[in-house]
Amino acid sequence: MSSAAVAKSWTFATQNPHKLTEAQALLPDFVSLKPLPAGLLTAPEPHATLYENALAKARFYAGLGFLPLIVEDSGLFVPALGGMPGVYSAHYGGPSRLLEAMKGLSQRQAYFVAVVLAYEGPHTYRFFTGVWWGQIASEAAGTEGFGYDPVFIPEGAQQTVAQLGPAYKAQHSHRSQAFRKFAAWLSSHSSP
Repeated sequence: MSSAAVAKSWTFATQNPHKLTEAQALLPDFVSLKPLPAGLLTAPEPHATLYENALAKARFYAGLGFLPLIVEDSGLFVPALGGMPGVYSAHYGGPSRLLEAMKGLSQRQAYFVAVVLAYEGPHTYRFFTGVWWGQIASEAAGTEGFGYDPVFIPEGAQQTVAQLGPAYKAQHSHRSQAFRKFAAWLSSHSSP
């Protein structure tokens, strides 16, 4: 892709304000993100991998006229639960259901995966991936963040992400890793 082709404004296929704020803070100043309009139909996520679901969402929203697009799909994978909640993380039931499923399990390793898809058309797209290793706490703790943050203890830390706060998350998370890769790609392909 030539440097002239890199867009300055992208639609971020989310209505989650937390994700939008996190993502925008990681991108170069010359790039802006705008969320999908409220009330829009939710794209289907019928596939078994984050990559396939991200691509399905991109094709769905591109079909509604939103280009260029950023799609982010992520999940929490717990090996002791056969990889669940994985691609179903958003619909699994949250931290309380996860803690219930893990009662009595000593193996608590887990990892987040984020896939960021920069989609400019059916033949012009690129994936960026971030992985964040850690373990599941025995009980929820902390009030910062969202999703599984109150039960995820990152590798090398002693507290949950919800206790460590947004600055720590912005520096280390799976989503921040993927968006930093996207930002580096944008910077290397932008016009001077």
